[in-house]
Amino acid sequence: MLGAIAALAITVGLMILALRLLGKMQGVTSRGDQHGALQLLDRVATGPRQGVVLLRAGERVLIVGVGDGHTLLGELEPDEIAALAAKRERPDRLRADAAPWRSALTRIGLAIALLAMPTISSAQVVNAPPPVAGTGGRAVGPATVGGPSVRAPTVPTMDVRLGDGADELRLSGAVGVVVLMGALTLLPAVFMLMTGFTRILIVLSFLRSALGTQGAPPTQLLVAIAIILTGVVMQPTLTEANRDALQPYLRGEIGQVEAYQKAIVPMRHFMLANTRDKDLGVFAELSAVPDSVAVEDLPTATVMSAFVTSELRTAFQMGFVIFLPFLVIDLIVASVLMSMGMFMLPPVLVSLPFKLLLFVLADGWSLVMQNLVASFRPG
Repeated sequence: MLGAIAALAITVGLMILALRLLGKMQGVTSRGDQHGALQLLDRVATGPRQGVVLLRAGERVLIVGVGDGHTLLGELEPDEIAALAAKRERPDRLRADAAPWRSALTRIGLAIALLAMPTISSAQVVNAPPPVAGTGGRAVGPATVGGPSVRAPTVPTMDVRLGDGADELRLSGAVGVVVLMGALTLLPAVFMLMTGFTRILIVLSFLRSALGTQGAPPTQLLVAIAIILTGVVMQPTLTEANRDALQPYLRGEIGQVEAYQKAIVPMRHFMLANTRDKDLGVFAELSAVPDSVAVEDLPTATVMSAFVTSELRTAFQMGFVIFLPFLVIDLIVASVLMSMGMFMLPPVLVSLPFKLLLFVLADGWSLVMQNLVASFRPG
């Protein structure tokens, strides 16, 4: 507590010295040391940014109005100037007499604080007693030494372990935390690249654009619908991975590496079933895979790249089919409006209700979701 008070006093003293040095550098003097040709004797505010000031110019004292401009209101008589000088003489003399004492007290207080700070700081340090032989390296208590024992603070650590035995993966320290966070950030990318989420979300976005409803349904709702439909599509694949890999691993029958190898098999079957042979050939050539390698033995990265390309192609094909009926409605409405001479009326404004009506009467949401799920081939 005393150390904090001393530090505060030193800081305040240094601020005062710095302000005074800045004032001297800028030519600012105290109120009692005004000896220039022009002196501001007094000021009275009469409104916002307006006031009346007494300004001494040589032997004359002027009454000046200050505002948007400066206006000379009058001048004090000699006897009024003498009375004003007598009235100001005593406070100025008292301030001049007290200025040296105030400056000296400030310097003395700052010097005392500087001298006392090391002593106060050293009084706050409590050292732990050294370990004594026969105590197992532990510091003895106050009954042995006569003073309090203080334990040194320990540095917080983080230790993450996955698996056990020979397959154990241990992440510790800053590097381990970085690796773990990097792996967690890759999970959304794996979800989008190895499942039907990409195709479903793109088709739903095309449907919203074809309807012309701008932000309805919102993007968050489209993403939520895409996640639900992805779960429906991937249910057989995830069920197989859970049965063959996750449950045996949790029961301790297989190790972590074997569990990964068994879980990736149904995911590869799903991706290969929904990937075009042309895309597989292109990415196998880009990955420098020999032609003698079977499709089932292709690297997972190659299969994943070909799968994403095929998903994008299929999603754009479905989007084109969805756009056609709504495009026909836009053309019919635009032709009718032009034949009626209504050039200033936007066709989109008139066609939107008809597109919504057609979509609702045809049970569009059910048809789109049903065909989206049916467009995937099981693994």
